[in-house]
Amino acid sequence: MVARVVFLRSKSPAGIEPRLAKEASSLVRAGYQVHAVLWDRTRSFPAEETREGVQIHRFHLAAPEGDPRLASRLPRWWLHAARVGASLRPDVIHAVDLDTAYPARIASRLTGAKFVYDIFDFYSEMITAELPPALRRYLARAERRVIAAADLVILPDLRRQAQFPGVRPRSLVEIMNVPEDRRLSREPSRDFTVFYGGMIAKDRGLTDLMVASEATGAKLVIAGHGPDEAELLPHLESSPACLYLGTVSHDEVLAQTAACHVVAALYDPAVPNNRFASPNKVFEAMMCSKPVIVSEGTAIAELVRSIDCGKIVPYGDRLGLQKALEELMLSPADCEAMGARGRAAFEATYNWRAMEARLVEAYRGLLGA
Repeated sequence: MVARVVFLRSKSPAGIEPRLAKEASSLVRAGYQVHAVLWDRTRSFPAEETREGVQIHRFHLAAPEGDPRLASRLPRWWLHAARVGASLRPDVIHAVDLDTAYPARIASRLTGAKFVYDIFDFYSEMITAELPPALRRYLARAERRVIAAADLVILPDLRRQAQFPGVRPRSLVEIMNVPEDRRLSREPSRDFTVFYGGMIAKDRGLTDLMVASEATGAKLVIAGHGPDEAELLPHLESSPACLYLGTVSHDEVLAQTAACHVVAALYDPAVPNNRFASPNKVFEAMMCSKPVIVSEGTAIAELVRSIDCGKIVPYGDRLGLQKALEELMLSPADCEAMGARGRAAFEATYNWRAMEARLVEAYRGLLGA
């Protein structure tokens, strides 16, 4: 009898984001029947759909990105996710982040399914909005209890264990947020181009990138959406150096990565969660043989330094960022060498084929198969 896996994920947009799609597709290839219950907060996708063997079930309830009213709608999502998750009679319920953990545990108890907890971001440290300290502490304690209760915990970087000290998961596996290998032949832009694809948020150094690009004559291409669009986009869109693409497909993100000269992944380390972030854009840059620019004081900076595949600058240091851009612009040979070292590391270690093997092995151990 084929084992059935049900993913729960609340993040918008609900097309099916790359990391979740990779995990689900890997399990399909391994012979599992896979479902994904997603919250479509923009109501932009069909309620039912099958993609690459993954059967998708979407909950249509509007909740604009960054809107405080989102918290009041969580109980409706939890009720729906628990009901649908249990009705699918899973052998494994696979929850992503804390806002799906509670319905996952309910569905697990109702059906006897194994409970997998997949930490894309540690919740209490991910939220950049002002929260009462007591609420942050409560969220951290709640997530630690979930981690202790799960049959299997998945982390994108084992260094994230520092975010839940004293908690010993029953089983733990590192599944890094790396891409499937795709050879992209798009020619680089004639103008020196910096590409950023991701959240439009104040902790991603976008204003600093804009100022540094204006000062150096670089072209800055930005794609994505996020909670701080209303504040940031008027400045970005009015800059002569910046081209804002809006929300684009993952295929277009990869095409822009292949066409640029350097990929930016500036995360403010003052946000605790950012110190442990493993941005897939860095690994996609490595796949495409592109150098990166990352922030000092982050885990991804340690990786970039060890491979020597990019520049590391203090977050918020506009002069340092400008200097890094200038050095890359004036030395195409250095850019090419950094990109080649990144590609070699990707082929050796940081690719999805290696992560798929870990995921399937962890699942087999979980189910005793």
